[in-house]
Amino acid sequence: MSEPPRYWTPAFVERFVEALNTDPDFQRSAGAFANTIILRCLDTPDGEDVSAAYTFDDGQVVDVNLWIDDAPSEAMRDDPFDRSEALARATASYDTWTKLDKGEMGVMQALSSPDYTIEGSTIKIMSNIGVFRGMNTVAAQVDKTY
Repeated sequence: MSEPPRYWTPAFVERFVEALNTDPDFQRSAGAFANTIILRCLDTPDGEDVSAAYTFDDGQVVDVNLWIDDAPSEAMRDDPFDRSEALARATASYDTWTKLDKGEMGVMQALSSPDYTIEGSTIKIMSNIGVFRGMNTVAAQVDKTY
């Protein structure tokens, strides 16, 4: 069996999408969810900023747009959020994402943390909090290294 991928690499994203699309608990919580959620990780161990736009249709990830650039990526960090293209965009450092992944920080803690920024309609985000929690739970279960 191959080595587990490191968190926030393209190989991890590939395994994460496969897990989201096959996890029965996530599928129940995602239901008929159809929208895009953008997750951005700043300052990975490779010295990169990574943006992953996950597009869902009927609870399934049907597309992932990955943007990887050398950190700090002014283009990525200054990129305006377009509410017409995504429900939400969450941005945090690699260290913060790792805390979330390891369960050292919960989704609700992250939402109120100055180290985690989420953009989008608060009402729409909160009404879909099960999708965000489910994504976090599935990501934590994917075999990976840090």
